[in-house]
Amino acid sequence: MGISVYIKKSSFIVILCLHFSYATCNIPSNLKGFLSNNITMTSTHSNDMIRNKDNLKGLCLYEVQFKEAIYNWKLLLVINPQLPKDAFWFLPHDNENTAFDAALYATQKYGGGFLSVVSQDKRLHQNQDPNRNFSSSQTKEISCKAQKYASNLYTKIIFTIIETYKKESYPFLALHSNENSWRGAGGKGSVSILHSSKYVHSYPAYKNVSSSSTGLKDEDSLIYIAGLSKTPDLKILKSLLSKGIHVKYEIVNQMNNDCSMSNYVVLHKSHSSYYNIEVEHGALKTQKIMIDKLMTHIQEISSY
Repeated sequence: MGISVYIKKSSFIVILCLHFSYATCNIPSNLKGFLSNNITMTSTHSNDMIRNKDNLKGLCLYEVQFKEAIYNWKLLLVINPQLPKDAFWFLPHDNENTAFDAALYATQKYGGGFLSVVSQDKRLHQNQDPNRNFSSSQTKEISCKAQKYASNLYTKIIFTIIETYKKESYPFLALHSNENSWRGAGGKGSVSILHSSKYVHSYPAYKNVSSSSTGLKDEDSLIYIAGLSKTPDLKILKSLLSKGIHVKYEIVNQMNNDCSMSNYVVLHKSHSSYYNIEVEHGALKTQKIMIDKLMTHIQEISSY
């Protein structure tokens, strides 16, 4: 297979396929123009790629690099060349191997692709949580305690890539995997259907869920949705619950904005929706089932 190369005379911008056994995709012209000012795309390797070297064959892989404030960001962009514009997933945490493997499954089965932060298998990137770094402000958001510096470039680059490959009618999608809530947080883990707070409400899909539940019933297997209202859209809630999926609903406003992707979508992407699939580390089978159920849900909702 050949290698696509795009060169700008004033500063060399090279787009390379990572390996000859992988596919070559044509980068959309609008993305090329945007990248020429901010990003270098070159070959890369990571433990996620090494672990999935056989599963990555036939897909297009690119590295996205840029600097903002003190951060040298590196992202891995993976695209299905057979159906490049479809569901598109964002993976902010590089220590969540299950989420990466699930993203590959979704990309191969449904098309589209995903964008994954590369940070040496760590949750944080230079002490910054990548999922608490979304803001279009030129200064640090006062309400965002976990944000270290202004992140308008980071935000613009990530959403430009996502919106280039995401089917226009589709929601923004994210994948996560976490420690067991019960063991990892002394029974007080926030990523659990058994716990609620002032701004995050839990809607279990099953009765009598406990810390010993497994699969879809596991307290850690859930989907986050978010919105401005005090209650979730009942049509969306009923659809997800009927499919056996726990739902956590986050109430978002400017005062409690935490600079997460969900908050940014609600506050800045009018009429757009957001779904984040969460599972316990290692629960790949469960996350794949949840992806299938969510894709069915998205198709049903869009047809209403």
